[in-house]
Amino acid sequence: MIKKISSACLLFTILSLVLGSCSTLEQNSTFEISNQYDVYINRDFWGVPYIKGQTDQDVAYGIGLVHAEDAYEDLVELMPLYRGQNAIYNGLDSIDTDYLVRLLKVHSKVRNIGKKQLSQNILSMAQAYADGVNAYAKEHPDKVKPSLHPITQEDVLAGSYIQHLFFAGLDRDLAQMAAEDKTSIPTGSNAIAINSIKADSNAAYLLINSHQPLSGPVGWYELNIESKSGWHGHGGNFPGSFLINVGFNKDIGWGATVNRPDVMDIFELTINPENSNQYLLDDKWESFEIEEDYLAFKLFGFLKLRTKQKFRYSKFGPVLEMKGRYFALRHINQNSFNEIEGWYEIGNSTDVYEFEKQLAKRKIPSFNFVTMDSNRNIGYFYNGRIPVRADAPKARQILRSSSSNDIWDDGKLVHDLPKFINPSNGWIQSTNQNPFSVMGNHSLKMKSMKKNVHFEQRLTNRSFVANELLSSDESISLDRFIEIKFDNSYSKNSRQYKYLESIAQYDENIELALQNWNRKTDIKNTNAGLGMCFMAQEWISEMNSKPTPSYKLAKQECDSLFQKIQRNYSDQWGLINTISRGSRTYPIQGSVDTLRAVYGSPNSKTKSLNMSGGDGLFYIIAEDDDGRTIYGMHNYGSSRNESSAHYSDQTFLFSQEALRFIPTSL
Repeated sequence: MIKKISSACLLFTILSLVLGSCSTLEQNSTFEISNQYDVYINRDFWGVPYIKGQTDQDVAYGIGLVHAEDAYEDLVELMPLYRGQNAIYNGLDSIDTDYLVRLLKVHSKVRNIGKKQLSQNILSMAQAYADGVNAYAKEHPDKVKPSLHPITQEDVLAGSYIQHLFFAGLDRDLAQMAAEDKTSIPTGSNAIAINSIKADSNAAYLLINSHQPLSGPVGWYELNIESKSGWHGHGGNFPGSFLINVGFNKDIGWGATVNRPDVMDIFELTINPENSNQYLLDDKWESFEIEEDYLAFKLFGFLKLRTKQKFRYSKFGPVLEMKGRYFALRHINQNSFNEIEGWYEIGNSTDVYEFEKQLAKRKIPSFNFVTMDSNRNIGYFYNGRIPVRADAPKARQILRSSSSNDIWDDGKLVHDLPKFINPSNGWIQSTNQNPFSVMGNHSLKMKSMKKNVHFEQRLTNRSFVANELLSSDESISLDRFIEIKFDNSYSKNSRQYKYLESIAQYDENIELALQNWNRKTDIKNTNAGLGMCFMAQEWISEMNSKPTPSYKLAKQECDSLFQKIQRNYSDQWGLINTISRGSRTYPIQGSVDTLRAVYGSPNSKTKSLNMSGGDGLFYIIAEDDDGRTIYGMHNYGSSRNESSAHYSDQTFLFSQEALRFIPTSL
C-alpha cells in the first residue's frame, strides 16, 4: 500500500500563470438520491460495519454511507484531487496535481474508455457508492461541504485510476524526472502463509499485514460485506473505494505487499532547436499534439481565478517540460480501468487456484499476493502489468530516445511471472523483497529470471528475519506464528545491521551497544535507541536511492533527532517509541523494517518518535480440522471521526500486541 499523495512530490516548474475571469466556488445543495437501495448496516462491538444487501449495488451504497460517516474528511481531501480541482479548494500550491490530472486526460478517459471497458455491474456499483456518500450528505448537511456534492460515478472511477498510478510508483518516477532531492519515510508490507507441512496439528496459517500510513486517505478502513448475489468478504479498503483490497471471504484469504514491477517509462525527448513544438522521432521532426485548457485556483474566500495552460502529447506519451527539458510519460495503465474489475474478481475467488486464474488476467498493475484457502492450499504470486519491451535492460531509467522501437504496446504484457503454490518447504513469506527469496534457500531451486523483465533485487531486514524464523526445523504452532508476526528484531545478515557494524569503529558507544544489544526493539531495551537510529538513516537512504550515509552525516541526523524529542540514546525504547491517538500515548515495540514495523516521526508533544505508519490493520487466519479461526486488530479504531467512541478504542490493545476475535458475520 500506497504513500499519501502529496502535491509536494510533483514538481511542475512549467506553470506560468495567466489570470482569467473571476467567479465563486459553485455549490449544488440540491441533488436527487435514488431510493432503490435495500441495505442493512450493523456494527460490532468495535464499530466495524457489517453491510448486507440484496445486490452488489446495495452493498456498495452501504459502503459509501459508512465511509461518509466514519471518514468524511478523507473524502474531502480526495475528491478535489480526483476531479482535478485541488487548487479550487486548496489554493495555487495545489495546482500541480490538477495539471497532471488534465495532462493524463483522466476524466475524458473515464468517459471514453473506462465506461466501455467495465461491466455494467461495476459501473452501477460505482454509482451506488457515490449515491451512498451523497445520501449521507443530504441527511447531515451540517457535517459536509455542500460544494463537494454530488459525488458522481465519474469521481469514483477517476479516483481508482489515479490511486493505482501512485501505487505503481508514479510519484517516484516524477521525482526522478525532476531530479528532486526527495526523502520519504519508507514503509512496507508483510504476508506469510504456512501449510500443514510446516504447521502443527495439520493446520495452515495466514498473516495479512499490509503497511500504510496510520491515518488519512490511504489509512486502512475495516469493513464486512455480504450481498445475496454472492459478493462477500471482510478486510480493509480506502475511503473513495467500494472494493476490499486485503482480507478474506468464506473460502480464501489474501494479503498484498508492494512490489516494484517496471510499469512506466520516462523518455527524454530531443527538441528541434528551431521549433520547440517538434521532437525527434526516427530521424524526423515530429510535431507535438497541443491542447489548451483552463485550470482554476482559489485566490481567497470564494474568489477563484483561471489560468490557460498548454498540454503537449507525443507518440511516446503525454509530455512535461522541466527546466527546458521535455519528458514523455508512458505507463501501462494509461488506457486501462480494469484494475477495478480485477479487485472484484480476486475477492470472489473460491480457492488458491481460482485466485491464480483471476490474477493471471493481469488487470491489477502491481502487488505481490500471498493466499491461503479453506482447503489449506497456500500460494505466492508476483503480479504486474509489465509491458514486453524491445530492450529490457533499459528498464527503471530515464531513456533519451528518438526511436519508435522503444514505444511498447500497452496491450502486450509479460504473463510468465514468479508464482509458487504449495511449495515443499511448507511456507511462503513476502516482505517487499525480490520474488526469488520468498521461501528462503528453497527459493533458489525455483529461480527463473526472465530476460524481458527487470525484477527488483532488494532484500529487507524483514525478509532475512522471516526466512530465519520460518526455516527452523521445528513445526510452528498458532502461538508461535503470532510471535513471528510481532517479531521486533534485526538480522545480522541485514544490510542495516552490517552498516551499523561498519561504522562502529568510529564510535565507541556504537561498539559498546553492539556488544550488549540483542538486536531487538522491545519496550525495556536500553540499547535499541542508538542502534535503531543509525540503521534507520541507512534504510531511509537506500529507499530513496541515495548513497549510504557516512558516519558523520548519520551522527548529525541522529543527534538532531534525539534533541528534538529530548531523549537520550540510552533511554528505554518504550519511552522513545510510542503510538498516540487523541490524548493518550502508549509505548510500542518494533521499529524501522522489523516484522513489527513501526515508522515514527519526531513529536515534541509526546517527546518521542510517534508512530505514523507501518503495522496497522492486520489479520491472522488459522485453518485446522475444527474449522477456521480469525484474529485481527486495527491500529486506532474503526472511525476517523474524533467524536466517535471508536476513534481510538483499539489503540491501547494494538500497542500491547493484543488480538481481536473476528466473527465473520453478524
